[in-house]
Amino acid sequence: MNNEMVILLAKEGKESAFRELFETHYKTIYWLAYRYTQSQQDAEDIMQDTFIKAFKKIKSFDFNVSANFSAWIYQIGLRCALDHLRRLKKRKIGQTESLSDLHREPEARSPSPEKSVMASQSLAQVKNTLDVLPPKQRMIFELRHLQHLDIKEIAGYMQCSESTVKTQLQRAVSKLRQQLEPLWREQ
Repeated sequence: MNNEMVILLAKEGKESAFRELFETHYKTIYWLAYRYTQSQQDAEDIMQDTFIKAFKKIKSFDFNVSANFSAWIYQIGLRCALDHLRRLKKRKIGQTESLSDLHREPEARSPSPEKSVMASQSLAQVKNTLDVLPPKQRMIFELRHLQHLDIKEIAGYMQCSESTVKTQLQRAVSKLRQQLEPLWREQ
């Protein structure tokens, strides 16, 4: 069954169709949430919230407005992640981690201990610097530079104009440059 037919069946309330949509997209939403929270439990909660909201809103999904269901569900996931981060900030519970903490494939040969230490220090500096960005700027920066999405896609996910994305991206880069230049001059 093609994706469009599955969506139509889900809009009609067919549980099996919505389950198929869940099976297709849950990993993407989970990893989106995990990258922002670095917590399996929080990522699962965000994923669950995302699909509950999607299930409630599936009837409003319009092929004329958003022909791509993946983008639609991802946008809901982004909102749920932002909401979660805001709730954490209000409660002052913990700090969020950045996408730079994602696990990478091991290199073929082990780097020297000196290179490992330098890489760890640089990664920690970048991670700490990303934490100073407001959540919206951070998401836009990470979508652009870590997920390599274009401006139009980011604007669609964030439900804002392309000029807003460009402005927020420029501000994020400026803040990061301001924070990192002094650290890198010392090395």
